[in-house]
Amino acid sequence: MRHGFLGGTAVAMSALLMSTVSIFVRNLEGNALTITFLRFSSAFLIIAFLCLLNKEIPKIDRTLFSLAVFNLLTVVSYISAIQNLEVATAALLLYMAPVYVIPLSILMGEKVEAKTLVAVPLGIGGLYLMLTPYAQINFGLVFGIFSGISYALVFILSKEARKYHSPLQITFLNLGFGSLILSPYFLLFGSISSIWWVVGFGTIPTAIPFTLFAYGIKYVKVQRAPILALVEPLSASVIGYIYFGEVLAVKQVIGAAMILVSVFIAWRE
Repeated sequence: MRHGFLGGTAVAMSALLMSTVSIFVRNLEGNALTITFLRFSSAFLIIAFLCLLNKEIPKIDRTLFSLAVFNLLTVVSYISAIQNLEVATAALLLYMAPVYVIPLSILMGEKVEAKTLVAVPLGIGGLYLMLTPYAQINFGLVFGIFSGISYALVFILSKEARKYHSPLQITFLNLGFGSLILSPYFLLFGSISSIWWVVGFGTIPTAIPFTLFAYGIKYVKVQRAPILALVEPLSASVIGYIYFGEVLAVKQVIGAAMILVSVFIAWRE
């Protein structure tokens, strides 16, 4: 029970820290690929140092490789969505992941808990109320929808990877793979507009929350983890209002309250 509580807390804290992504994205110049490289490479230096201290360099297997691929795709598509949509809307589309995770968790043999059947519709309903209506599909919405699908697979693969690897090892490979893949593009077309924003980006919404997430996912059922992570779009909407002046409507405030209730239901053991 203690591990379950700590795991849930780690996932929720990870989501809270990752909700600050929009602040860094909008204070750095460049497209989604450039910004993702800066995020991953700066965080990788931190995690690589910690791995060397603890002698925890991972051995690559199929699960870790697949996780690194989908983690990279999730981050790139989410940053693209943030650059084209309101912060709360981009976060909403990312956190449609619970809808995709539940059928996948059933296929993995997990029994669907009664609390999940209550928390997921409540949380998704709250997210729907927070969604600013759009008259037509645009690139931001497409990237946002893809980020949610990809993120669902990140939850599934992270759960599997934690059977054999430590949080530092998983984070090391996720960040190292992304940095390696994006480095040629950055060397040809990228630039750094502010080293301090890059350092903060690599630390606050990346290195720390990625490691917390990898730790917590081991002790939380895969169907519950995305519900706990709904803290992120809720927090992101608050940041959007305070930092960027993106005003929330009454129905969005009601939706935020519904999300909080769904998180509380999922958090309880």
